[in-house]
Amino acid sequence: MIQLKMTSGDSGTETTINICCKNICSITRVLISKIAFVSDRDGNGEIYVMNADGSNQTQLTNTDVFVLNNAPAWSPDGQKIAFASTRDGIVNSEIYVMNADGSNPINLTNNSAFDSQPAWSPDGQKIAFVSDRDGVDEIYVMNADGSSPINLTNNSAFDSQPSWSPDGQRIAFVSNRDGIDEIYVMNADGSNPINLTNNSAFDSQPAWSPDGQKIAFVSDRDGIDEIYVMNADGSNPLRLTNNLATDSQPTWSPDGQKIAFASNRDGGLLEIYVMNADGSNPTQLTNTQGLSTQPTWSLFIRP
Repeated sequence: MIQLKMTSGDSGTETTINICCKNICSITRVLISKIAFVSDRDGNGEIYVMNADGSNQTQLTNTDVFVLNNAPAWSPDGQKIAFASTRDGIVNSEIYVMNADGSNPINLTNNSAFDSQPAWSPDGQKIAFVSDRDGVDEIYVMNADGSSPINLTNNSAFDSQPSWSPDGQRIAFVSNRDGIDEIYVMNADGSNPINLTNNSAFDSQPAWSPDGQKIAFVSDRDGIDEIYVMNADGSNPLRLTNNLATDSQPTWSPDGQKIAFASNRDGGLLEIYVMNADGSNPTQLTNTQGLSTQPTWSLFIRP
């Protein structure tokens, strides 16, 4: 048997062709993942996508100046991206969904409140998001078509940054209900909120590992924003980054082997980096004159 491997530089797709007895007996295509992110490299906050190695950076949104498009979130099947945008008014952020190539953006919330920070449920049926429609930032959940929004937190504190567990049973989030930003977890219906970090520092930006065993997060407990990881019950927090820069916005690769994040460690504006899940081997993915931030890794998708 002869085995041929062909790798596409644009997509990162590897096609393996096994040839035996002068016939092609099998063809295997490896699924890939991509990273969506936000950049103002063209003078406006727009959403981009790139391969996991930083190649093929492509602009998806293209809106008027002073419009901010941010907080991209992949659907579990990789076919769509939810995001927040002020395209309907600078003080009126709404949740939109578009195809993964940037086409067909649709307003899901269409509300006079400030709606932001969408997060897809693992089954693709729901989107959690943040809204101040009841007077203070709360976490809501709606159907993926925007219907039936429900307030999950219903608290006088500020609740934000929802992140679904991979099994869809729980949502991690940030709240200042105990006086300072902490990471909590609640059931997907909003019940049983539990403080995981319980620390005098500011803890934020939770991101579940794909196996549901860990949560990466950001904390200034050592004096500056760094990326940490803890067990899903809040135990054993470990610091992954350790430098004088600001490191934030962690997002896991779909195999759990790497974490992408934003950092200004090279002395300029925020850029996107990737490191091993233990914090080793940080590598810069973006390098432009503008800001690059808010990375979000897709699950494995078909190219």
